[in-house]
Amino acid sequence: MKIVDGAAIPIRIPLKKPFKIAAGTLTHSNHVLVRLIDDQGRVGWGETTTFLEVYGYDQRSLYHALTDHLFPGVIGLDAGDLAGLHQRMDRIMPYNLMAKAGIDLSAHDLMAQAAGVPIHAMLGGKRSERVPLIGVVDIVSPEAASASAIEQVAQGFQTIKIKVGLDSAADEHRVEAVRKAVGDGVRLRIDGNGGYDRETASSVFTQMEDYDLEWIEQPLPAWDLEGLAMLARQLKTPVAVDESVYTVHDARCCIAMGAADVVNIKIPKCGGIWRCRQIAAICEASNVPCFLGGCIETSPGMAAAMHFYASTAAVVSAAEIHGAPFYIDDVVQSPIAVVQGSAALPQSPGLGVVIDHEKVARYRHTF
Repeated sequence: MKIVDGAAIPIRIPLKKPFKIAAGTLTHSNHVLVRLIDDQGRVGWGETTTFLEVYGYDQRSLYHALTDHLFPGVIGLDAGDLAGLHQRMDRIMPYNLMAKAGIDLSAHDLMAQAAGVPIHAMLGGKRSERVPLIGVVDIVSPEAASASAIEQVAQGFQTIKIKVGLDSAADEHRVEAVRKAVGDGVRLRIDGNGGYDRETASSVFTQMEDYDLEWIEQPLPAWDLEGLAMLARQLKTPVAVDESVYTVHDARCCIAMGAADVVNIKIPKCGGIWRCRQIAAICEASNVPCFLGGCIETSPGMAAAMHFYASTAAVVSAAEIHGAPFYIDDVVQSPIAVVQGSAALPQSPGLGVVIDHEKVARYRHTF
């Protein structure tokens, strides 16, 4: 399965409505599709993305990292040798895991196609036919938050994630309003995206414990592991980390310091399925739950994440990966459908979705 060609295709698809978190606001996709071709003519697809205010580089940076550096380095390698592929990419450039994730997913697609099975079968099988998903409430007024949560619960979502981190008083009102609106039978988790300082976080989350939260995600900046450990000791509600964990070493450090009761694993953020499986194994060995986060991917990225979820028993609760319905359109012939708060696991070989080349051309972004 020698890689003979690679291409990066930036795509820009409008969101149905702006998505606001503590770090910034998205109006369009920041995605890059990655296409690898092997010496048998098979075509593997991957999708990666970024968010400048969160991850520190933009879509242009992803495109150039892939085109100018990573593709020249992986051409000629065996797509089935994932360890060797990642070793070569790490030698070419440190960090920039999101660019590496696109190549990782394309290689997984090639491997599974060659084997004639969906990616989850190649990774060890599936634990379910459907993947449970969350609903999301971003930083809006309490009234808008309540209405959105009620609508999403009516659509079948049994877990709602609420974005916080800009204004502690407004955040508490938003969370309170959603809990009252949906009642006690729906799980709520909140995400601060590193927007609080220690003092504010300690005060506001002590009060929010009355709302029976599943966990509190990344309340403090990524670097403040001591503060996260302090909160984890103080609060009854589990503290989850996201921006603090990109690598296996990050996960080990957070767990050792007591900064992580739960770990958020994201396929693009952590560099692809191969690396994510390693992080999940560390969490499992440490008896620390992990869950599957997302970066508002379209159907190719969503499909890859679903394969990882289905084949990784250590991943708990509902997944945060249903980005495809957030956009006005998609880049596959049959977008992954979300029905009653879950999505059916793709069963065709490889990713299990078929790229729509006309739509890729329509939404291709030029710099």
